Order: sequence, then structure tokens, then C-alpha cells
Amino acid sequence: MTRPRTPYRPLDITVPFPELSAYARTATRLHPCPGTPTAADSSVGGPLLWPAAEAWPVCGEHGGAPLLPLAQFHVGDVPDLPPFAPPGTDLLQVLWCPRYAHEDGPFSHFGPYTRLVWRRAAEVTGPLAVPSPPPVTEERYVPVPCVVHPEQVVEYPFADYLPKELDQRIMAWEDELQARIGPSAPWYQYDLSLAPGWKIGGWDSWHRTDLVRVYCDACGTEMRVLLTIDSYEGNGAADSWGRYGDPGRPTGIAVGRDGEYRAFVCPADPSHPHRMSMQ
Repeated sequence: MTRPRTPYRPLDITVPFPELSAYARTATRLHPCPGTPTAADSSVGGPLLWPAAEAWPVCGEHGGAPLLPLAQFHVGDVPDLPPFAPPGTDLLQVLWCPRYAHEDGPFSHFGPYTRLVWRRAAEVTGPLAVPSPPPVTEERYVPVPCVVHPEQVVEYPFADYLPKELDQRIMAWEDELQARIGPSAPWYQYDLSLAPGWKIGGWDSWHRTDLVRVYCDACGTEMRVLLTIDSYEGNGAADSWGRYGDPGRPTGIAVGRDGEYRAFVCPADPSHPHRMSMQ
């Protein structure tokens, strides 16, 4: 299989708008592809490097049902993961409950209950845990085992994060480009700012609602998006981000109305509880 990679950008948006350089952030696209990952690998839907001596996380709302392994990522594999890792850790593990009953829960933000676990991989030296299969009511929350192909890209903010005057100039530029070039002209939101698909870091999109800034419940600090769980790896037929090797829905995951489910974490203190948001 061709190693998935992002096509060259249609243009450098900082040429017509140099001030956007100040907003640039890197994100790591994960490019999950069906495969046979092991517990030692970064993966989506693969086995976790979880010691048998450590209790497996359970869902308190469903009689202690075990959570489902969703993903794990080694800091050394994912360029944008190190800034998020608490001191002394180098592995992020993500688990969730594949039960519909969490959809409207006050802490789930209209998505499944999700748990993030950080650990040091070298400390897992004994037998690995083999959790019992959890009861499943939502097959769309059960991932296909996938290997990942991390790739770092540059992103720019969703338009509502920008000063209003800059946003208006970008929209006027888009209108002029469409009039001059036609339907093939790139759009800021879909082609030049935010990459689709599973990714670590970068910027968060608010394409289905108005912008909602996410703040830490513990200290009030504005949170940063750590992980984007996306139903698709591209933006559709005219997508400029994913034509080179990305299957459309490799993980089998579908969240919300075929949208994105994002984990936000506190940059001031990684021990503070994360928050989830759906788009």
C-alpha cells in the first residue's frame, strides 16, 4: 500500500496574508490504515501496552463494563505529542465506552465517555492485560485495527479564531479567487487551514456550530486540542488534503453526524481532567 501523505498545498496562504504566520501551529496527521498492530505499536484499534497487574478501566454507568481500547501513541512516533506529555511519560492510551447511553451525558458532550491514560512504556515489563470484550450497542464506536503513518503538517486557525477584519479580508480574497479561477480555486477553511482526519495537536474546527472556547474546569485556563477523532480522512471529492493513499474511513469509526470528536487538555496542568467536544 502507498504510504499516505498529504499533497502539496495549493498555495501558501501566508503570501497574501503574512499575519497568519503568527497563528501557525503544527499538527500530526496519523493516517490510520487497516493492519495488524501489536501492543508495542502506535495504533488505532490495536492492543494496548497495559500491564496485567493494573486494573482495566471500566464504565461506571454500565455496571462496571470494561472500556474499549481505542488508540495508543508513543511520543517518539508522533512529532506533536511531546508537548502534551506529562513529565516522565511517553505513551498516550485512549479508551472509551461503546455504549449509546453516554450520548447525552453531561461530561461526554454528545459522544462516548472517553478516558486518557499516560504512562511510561518501559515500565510495562510483565504480562499484558487481556480485557474481556465490553458490551457493545454502537458498532460505529468499535475501531478497525489500524497502523498509523504520522506526518507533520502546518495548520492555521478556524476563521472564527481570527480577528474579524482579517477574516473579512480572507473572505473577500476567496470571492475574488473564485471569480477569477472558478470552482477549482482553493478555500481557506477546506484547503488551506485545517487538515481533516485523525490527528494530534493543531487547531480545532467549529464548522457545525459557532466557536465555543473550551476552558479547564479545574483552573479556567483555555484548553488545547490534543486529539481529533474523525469519521473521515478527507473533506470530500474536492479535497486537497487526502488524495494520496488515504482510504475514506479506515478506522470504521463514525462519531456524531459523521463528524469529529476532540479531546481538549489543560496546558497549565496536564493532570487536570480533559474535556471532549463534538463537531
